[in-house]
Amino acid sequence: SQQHLQDDQASGPEVFAKGRASSSFVRGMPLQFLSWKLADPCESFALTDLGDAKLCDGDPAGAIAALDKAVETEPRWPVVWLHRAIAKLKIADYEGSILDASKVIELEDKITKAYEVRGEARFLHDDMQGALADLSLVISRDPENPYALWKRSRVRYALGLLEESIEDSKAVTSMEKCELCASALADCWLVNALAQTAVATSPSAVTKACTTALLLNPKLPEAYLTRAQAQMSLGFISACIADCTDSLHLDSESAVAYATRGRAWLTQKNWKKAADDCQLALDLDERCRLAMSTLGSALLELGDNEAALENCDRAVCYMLGLDPDVYGVRARSAASKKTSKGRNPKSNPKSKSSNKTHVGKSTSPKRHDKGKAETANNARDGTSVENGLHEGNASTGAGDGNPGKDTTEPDEKLLEIQKTIADEPSAEPRKDSDSSSAVSSLSPTMNRAEIEELADLYAMRAKAKIALGDLDGVIADCTESIKLNERLAFPWAARAEGKRQQGHVDAAIADCNEAIQRDPSHVAAYVTRGRSQLKQGEWRHAVSTCSEALALDLNNVTAWYTRAAARLDVGDVEGAFRDSQSAINLDPVSVDSWCISGGAKLDNKDLQGAVEDSSRAIELDSTCARAWFNRGCAKVDLRDYDSALADFDESIRLWPESFMARAHRAYIRMKKGDTDGALKDCKKSLDMDPRLVLAWSTQAEIKRLKQDTKGAIKDATHALKFDPKCACAYSTRGQAYSRDGDHERAVKDCQAAIALDPPSLEAALLGWKHAVCADPMPAPMAQWEIDELAAQKKADEEAKTAAAKAARKNEKKASVAKIKQVEKNKSKETKSKSKESSKKKQ
Repeated sequence: SQQHLQDDQASGPEVFAKGRASSSFVRGMPLQFLSWKLADPCESFALTDLGDAKLCDGDPAGAIAALDKAVETEPRWPVVWLHRAIAKLKIADYEGSILDASKVIELEDKITKAYEVRGEARFLHDDMQGALADLSLVISRDPENPYALWKRSRVRYALGLLEESIEDSKAVTSMEKCELCASALADCWLVNALAQTAVATSPSAVTKACTTALLLNPKLPEAYLTRAQAQMSLGFISACIADCTDSLHLDSESAVAYATRGRAWLTQKNWKKAADDCQLALDLDERCRLAMSTLGSALLELGDNEAALENCDRAVCYMLGLDPDVYGVRARSAASKKTSKGRNPKSNPKSKSSNKTHVGKSTSPKRHDKGKAETANNARDGTSVENGLHEGNASTGAGDGNPGKDTTEPDEKLLEIQKTIADEPSAEPRKDSDSSSAVSSLSPTMNRAEIEELADLYAMRAKAKIALGDLDGVIADCTESIKLNERLAFPWAARAEGKRQQGHVDAAIADCNEAIQRDPSHVAAYVTRGRSQLKQGEWRHAVSTCSEALALDLNNVTAWYTRAAARLDVGDVEGAFRDSQSAINLDPVSVDSWCISGGAKLDNKDLQGAVEDSSRAIELDSTCARAWFNRGCAKVDLRDYDSALADFDESIRLWPESFMARAHRAYIRMKKGDTDGALKDCKKSLDMDPRLVLAWSTQAEIKRLKQDTKGAIKDATHALKFDPKCACAYSTRGQAYSRDGDHERAVKDCQAAIALDPPSLEAALLGWKHAVCADPMPAPMAQWEIDELAAQKKADEEAKTAAAKAARKNEKKASVAKIKQVEKNKSKETKSKSKESSKKKQ
């Protein structure tokens, strides 16, 4: 026929030309064409129908065999190739499906269905750009094609075109009459939720989209998982755990679901369950960064700092594309090289019960969606749809990237960060050569979310190093974290703590101010600033700072004992004792709390109590020099000089720079007749602090005993220069004047000594035992601060009482109104009945 002739011409110009050249024509047709065996159309269609039937019956091999025979019977009919393309798509032969669909387009490019099938096959074959082109052509021909819009939303999501993906999915879900089946429509809602999650849309909108998807198809594990992450963002932790559990019931191999549930357990401070879930996640996927960072946090809380550091190191290496083994990630069994340093009266050592700060914000992974094959037929006729996304890339917080933008173009912010890192090397360089040096060579394809995740990991690693005492590592990691994301408060606060422990107090306060500016509720920043101000001698500022920390967290032990030390330092003994007891109640094994409690009892003349509390601190930590010092001072007042001397010896051994301990030991040596040793101690303590009144007065008394009256008068005068009310200095100088024959001055000084301390001249000498013994800590709260806090508390209580009264009043009104309404309804019914009865009577 003429149609066959046209098909023959379309099959190739060479074949047609050869036919015309080798034969004559009859009625416009070559004789060779008329001699060909023409296919029976009925046979080809029958084979095609047979293939479709076998495919529906679950016999893909039989279906392909039938369709192959149909193609052999009549290879020039596009519909046969199209059916075989659909069949190959169903059995996941994506390459074959693409070839067959291309053959259809070659034979007849107006068949839109061929582009639709080829687009889906290309999508499943990871040819995202080709899939996008095919599906866009379908939509240009049929803008209301829900199947093409749904599949294009998947493709755009995989390419990181998130806003466009949301538009496509919304176009489908807003259709009044959608031809998609419930499971396909559910997947469309899921894509919408995933894209909204990636662009950081309101978690409430994500939750709504996931809930709609689950109502249409309750067997979507990824919908549960995505909703779980949205619930965690909203603070509904129990709901997050429930959704993760439902997701795991449907897909027990989901590493991200375990990791997300682990992060939820971490938020609820259930460290053991968090660690267990994250370990399960890592067993399934050893590169799951969310599991690594969450496990690191949980292990820090459980005290396994080495293992926490190992997980953080591995996560950093994986983010930078490095091999953790090559870059020397610490093994779990590696021994800590922490150097144990003695505590001293001038240091404010960290309590054994440190207050924990959680870090970390989870970021979204880059997902390459590989849905299982589903053709237009089964999407429209109601057969099940499997979204088939790779589980390891399923959720926010998985730590495998974020489709926040098209990663084919470099992030401009990242390029600025890299330039900053290259031009401005860290002021606190790392001494070890681990993977942190790779930050300067970050991949330019990293998006903003991945950069922030890397910053979180550096901050987490810094937290582990704080616990291990690696201060240089803490400062270096925090610096890298700040370079990557300066908006985080924790790296500033952690670096401040590292600098404080290294003695860089001004820099520590500056970093704390930066942290508080970024997060006014960051308790650790207030505590570190308070301790730094304490060390600077800014006592009143430090008390105010600690009070702010306690206003945010009344369970912060460090803030309690820091404020206690401050109050003790300025003479508020009762306030110091109350604060130290609060700290002890919260943490009975806090060394600093017991030590400060001992100091408070010492100043309150409860000498036996001071000895007991200081001994308790020594039992908990025998390297606490300040506890040895406090107990020595108490024993001096109890006249137990031998034991006091032993305590001061230990305090000086632990901290040789303790000038107050040397001054007290000088006094005891003088009492025991060791004048040479006493003079040696006085000289060393005065070299450290020339204003030390106790040392000057003790040295003056020793010189008087050695009959060096001029030296005694000179040293006593020095003591009175720094403290005009030092009774023992007046007494020593008066006796020296008397020996020199200057009786007028002698009488005057002795009268001054007796006026200052009538019972015992030694009392004034012993009164200096706490002049500089403790860390320079903050002063007690000012009265206006106390009044303001009390007024605020009173106002809060009154507001609560008023609210409760209003609620009861409203409830009462509602009940009265309800009763009145019931009575009104009854009266209406009665009237209506009476009217009816009257009508009947009439």
